[in-house]
Amino acid sequence: MLRLADALGVKVIAEPWAGGGLQLIMYDTYEFWQVTLDDVVCLFAEPRCEIPTVQAAARQFERIREVAGMPVALKLNELSGERRKGLIAAKVPFVATEQIYLPFMGAVLRERLYAEPTSREKLMPSAQLVLFSYLYQASGKLYPGKLTGKLAISAMQITRAVRQLQKLNLFEVSKDGVQVVIEGKLPHEALFEAANPHLLDPVRDIVYVSRDSVSNLPFGGISALAETTMLADDIVPTFAYYSKSGKLNGESNLSDCGSQVRVEVWKYAPTLLSDNPNTADPLSVIVSLGNALDDPRVEQAANEIYRKLWR
Repeated sequence: MLRLADALGVKVIAEPWAGGGLQLIMYDTYEFWQVTLDDVVCLFAEPRCEIPTVQAAARQFERIREVAGMPVALKLNELSGERRKGLIAAKVPFVATEQIYLPFMGAVLRERLYAEPTSREKLMPSAQLVLFSYLYQASGKLYPGKLTGKLAISAMQITRAVRQLQKLNLFEVSKDGVQVVIEGKLPHEALFEAANPHLLDPVRDIVYVSRDSVSNLPFGGISALAETTMLADDIVPTFAYYSKSGKLNGESNLSDCGSQVRVEVWKYAPTLLSDNPNTADPLSVIVSLGNALDDPRVEQAANEIYRKLWR
């Protein structure tokens, strides 16, 4: 819920929708959530497997809206530019990672148009790796110069990373002899929250490939959370792949739930900071989930990760 709340500047409450009256196929096609955005109540409809065509979504949502008596928005993890344009042209509301089209919220959001802007500078990959290295350790200080080997980045990249973290007022920087030492200005969990507006989505792209071509890849996304929490995995599992490992041939859209898997192409190696070589590191995974954190089940799994790390 935090991501959508931050993006819209509203209070967000979500719960499973227990309404009836729809054709049974609609319940097989979508999972429904009743979402309150400030005082506006609406439904989020998340496809259980294949994403519907724009024309199908427009027809289905008109019927759902009539039965439910409230606006309906399509909830997706990712959205291509072509499909986004089609949905907007068809006036189908949607929520996807960093892409939101909720025309029924217009009157509410116009009141916030002139709010004081805040800095949204995103972390460099190297700075995010240094930040997460600090958050994963128990002690209060970190010698970033010792991370060059572990993170496979140069001393100059480390220096730039520390400067950015200091500029964003996240760390105190000092010297121990000739070595640079950094220490967070807040406790770990509060520091993660303070850094949240600046965190970099590690996922560069998403492709769908055959299941037999990912035997050596670590889990990413929902699948990574499912490996370490009580969260149930998606029908289509997700894996993580480092973009510099070479080109990965795949399709931009899911065509077969039974034979394909979802692969996230990452901007840095997914297991650099992971204790488990079979999953991407949990903080990076949480950042990669974007608006999927609006799902109460996913949010609960993320909170379980936080408790394991810091409580």
